Amino acid sequence: MIQKIILKIRSSYSFLKQEREIRRSIDIDISDIKTICLVFGPYRNLTSLSAAMAVLHPNCQVLNHAQRRILPHKKVNFFMRYSETRFNSFIKYAIHLSLSGKRGLVGGSVLHSHAFDKLDVKEKYKNRFGDKLLKDKINCLFWKEGLHLQNHFLENNINTIDLINKNKKIVFILPIRNPLDCAMSNQNTGMSNIFHQINPNSTYQEILKSILDDFLFFFNNQKQLSSNFFHYYQHSFSESTLKEFCNYLDLPFDERWKNDVLDIYNIKDSYPHKKEDIDFYEEYVSTKFKDFPDEMEKLLQFIK
Repeated sequence: MIQKIILKIRSSYSFLKQEREIRRSIDIDISDIKTICLVFGPYRNLTSLSAAMAVLHPNCQVLNHAQRRILPHKKVNFFMRYSETRFNSFIKYAIHLSLSGKRGLVGGSVLHSHAFDKLDVKEKYKNRFGDKLLKDKINCLFWKEGLHLQNHFLENNINTIDLINKNKKIVFILPIRNPLDCAMSNQNTGMSNIFHQINPNSTYQEILKSILDDFLFFFNNQKQLSSNFFHYYQHSFSESTLKEFCNYLDLPFDERWKNDVLDIYNIKDSYPHKKEDIDFYEEYVSTKFKDFPDEMEKLLQFIK
């Protein structure tokens, strides 16, 4: 009983503290914002690389996680009940949060994320921006939250297309790592339990299926509104990917940024896989992605 009371007091204190932080963000200038980019799909799926790619751009501000400090607050959770005021308050608060924070679910500055454990990413950022956390001119706010935000949509019947129709500045991005590796990494880290339909007793193939189903859901949304859904593949990452990234996020293409990102991009297949899992993957992709032949071919490239 006492423990419950203590937890309730801590939760109330945390909520009030966050409300104060929302008020402190009210004067942040967002007049240059053209897009907000939301990461879609599972974790362990090039999300940290995508955030590193975004934060190295001179006109992109990145918020890492922090959903627990955003979603409970009606003043900034424009996903639940959209209004222009909530949308703008979210952007200001997200930028404010991106200037501090901690590693993990607390979130904040992407510089706390494990992507910045890599020395080359740190060096690229420091060489260009020094110790500055706030970009001089922000055209895009990039929120790296992924599956937790996706679950929020699912639990509250939030339709991505309807949301975009209310504000065309909203863009979704789906990085696609080798799904076999992504499933293995999620299983090994326990992050697969974030999926609604997955639990600690779920099999590897059930996790893999959930990941592929997420991809299929994204492609179906993209088919309805291609201008606001962007995806890229691990095996075909190139300069053209970066040009598309800038096009979708309404960012100016920057030569130094391009070279920096291409220098840090070094993703390789990382796990051996059983034949029965590879066969399952091939059959599932070949069956479920028939309406998307180009994507089916690219997904099958991971096992060729």
